[in-house]
Amino acid sequence: MTSERTEPETNKFAALAGTLWSVAVKVAAVVLSWIWRKSRIVCAYYWERRQNFWQHFTEYARDLRPERFVTREIRVSSEEQYLNAEYDDETWKVRLPKMCVVCGTPGEGAPLTENYQVENLTAPFWSVVVGTLSGFVLWMLVWNWFFPIGIILGFAIGYGRHATVNVKIKQWKCDKHRDSTRYPRLRTFADFLIISVGSKELRQEFRHQRKGDRGDYGSHVPEQTYVPAVATEPVTPEIEPIPLAEEAHDSIEIDERERLDPSAIEDQEPPPL
Repeated sequence: MTSERTEPETNKFAALAGTLWSVAVKVAAVVLSWIWRKSRIVCAYYWERRQNFWQHFTEYARDLRPERFVTREIRVSSEEQYLNAEYDDETWKVRLPKMCVVCGTPGEGAPLTENYQVENLTAPFWSVVVGTLSGFVLWMLVWNWFFPIGIILGFAIGYGRHATVNVKIKQWKCDKHRDSTRYPRLRTFADFLIISVGSKELRQEFRHQRKGDRGDYGSHVPEQTYVPAVATEPVTPEIEPIPLAEEAHDSIEIDERERLDPSAIEDQEPPPL
């Protein structure tokens, strides 16, 4: 009797265990498939932007940046005021000088208005740095597996925190570079928008237009007219006559005697002419 009761219970337990195992395998397959897809997306995100991350790193180590790139970069900050750039409602609005953005030749006609979405790499960059350093410290102090776990979490958190900035640029292009997409190149660093152009002259022209009121994007700069001053006749200053040496000497003697004995001066006869 005991064996007859135990066998059905054993079969029931085996069936339940088989069902749970099948469910666990399916859940694990789904989870691993999701992790694999996300891992490929994260790796592709960082790999495709490896050059942008290197440029972001060189912002902290400026000596690693070639001088030829620095001299063709326009930098605008959301904390400063510019004549032809403003940051409002999480959108940059920039008006470049009337020159070809590729070669720097004088522009003609109406400007081209283009919209861009520029990625902010600050959070993805520092998430990887902090995750790697944290994993290394925990690996040294606690457990060896914390180092790869920290790296993986750093990449995952960095990808989850990536964001974009809207940029609207008015620019000119000559007929030769009308269809060129090489410039402008846009990137961000902290509160800066960095615009790479193909001409040093265009950058210098933009820097000369920096002074002005905030919010003048797309408006014409008011021309300063020269108003000559009203001509007036020169005023000749009055020159007081300087007393002669003898008169000054006599007045000094009289003043001295008046101080000592005023009555002696009153009784004295005036000197003959």
